[in-house]
Amino acid sequence: MAAIDDLNALLVNLPNASLITVGMKEAALAGALVPDAASVWPGDVDYVATYDVYFAALNLLGFLQAQPVVRQSSSEGTSVAVDAPNWGALANYYRGMSVIVQATNNGGLNRILIDEASHVVRTNMRMEAYGYDNVDTDLG
Repeated sequence: MAAIDDLNALLVNLPNASLITVGMKEAALAGALVPDAASVWPGDVDYVATYDVYFAALNLLGFLQAQPVVRQSSSEGTSVAVDAPNWGALANYYRGMSVIVQATNNGGLNRILIDEASHVVRTNMRMEAYGYDNVDTDLG
């Protein structure tokens, strides 16, 4: 299934979802690119477009929340009252499913390049010869 179809599936039953244009969805997806299965980053050679559709949906929720929702209507004895979805709960669900939010906890995924310099020494932390004996040295 294409990413746009996955995004549509997340949004289709929300009030006023039909107001979101294809261009808006494409822009949300463009901001939700993540490294592909081979750990190739967006923009690098051989990158296969991979999206975090939950992050894209989060970016579109604000637009939906700004739209009016029918609260109550009546006509000839028939009455209809519609409440807005629990937007906070929906946003929490999308955040919980988003790879970007889980990885960064701040809504952005950035690669930090470290320049080669005299004070930066590449070290293989998994080699016994360096005295690390294959220990986990991640700080995160």
